[in-house]
Amino acid sequence: MSKRKTTAWLLRMLFIAVVAGASGGWNTASASPDHSANFPVEFTGCVESIGVTLVPTASARLYVPHQFILAGDGQPVTPLVVRTAQCSNIAVADHAPMAGSIVQIGAVIVPPDFTGDINNYTIWYTTSNAILATQLRKVGVDAQLVPVIDYDYQPGNNTLTVRVPSPFEPSLTLSGNVLPSPNAAGSFTANWWQQTKTGIAKMSTNVPVIKIGGADLTLTTDDDPLAQLLGGSSTGFPIIQQFNTFAAANMQVSVTH
Repeated sequence: MSKRKTTAWLLRMLFIAVVAGASGGWNTASASPDHSANFPVEFTGCVESIGVTLVPTASARLYVPHQFILAGDGQPVTPLVVRTAQCSNIAVADHAPMAGSIVQIGAVIVPPDFTGDINNYTIWYTTSNAILATQLRKVGVDAQLVPVIDYDYQPGNNTLTVRVPSPFEPSLTLSGNVLPSPNAAGSFTANWWQQTKTGIAKMSTNVPVIKIGGADLTLTTDDDPLAQLLGGSSTGFPIIQQFNTFAAANMQVSVTH
């Protein structure tokens, strides 16, 4: 099996294992969607890193409300996803497109509505795109605007360095070697959730054609909350590491009460 197929298979197997290992998500039948809060986001010309590591389940639970079922509930550790992305254009609702970078960290959960290839509870969401940050905050998502995210992908020597500087939290550096793939791997849908003051926000991103490459990355941080969650000041990604590229993707943001 090729590395591209293997990484896609691992993600899907993680999804299956999460569903099989739990009785189910929260009941969406009684949830009331707030259509006025919904909005689309179009991403074009993107590179993306994905890393999945393991953290103490008790530490992750401090950030994840109990109506969401962690993949590692009942186990000592649970998967944590660190995603970074840089896109040449991010078009939010009816706003003009702007370039931007995103760093998001979340815990893998049982799919609350049983959709998507992977579902994560959003612990931190950081973006350099002011319109995206503002629109997410309007619907209650705890999105942090960091205009100075340093996203340095060097295709000539296949290196990636992403920095979120202090005093923004969590401050971190993600760096290492990456290997983009020339081969398309089909579509992929990732759902990121967050409990807000007014309801439950869902950020569902569908990538119709994604090229899944490899990576060897390390995350380091001096930020106390992130270091406490990781159980140390640095981590690799023993579960999954990817460096992906895609020409276009669509994110639908919705809120239910």
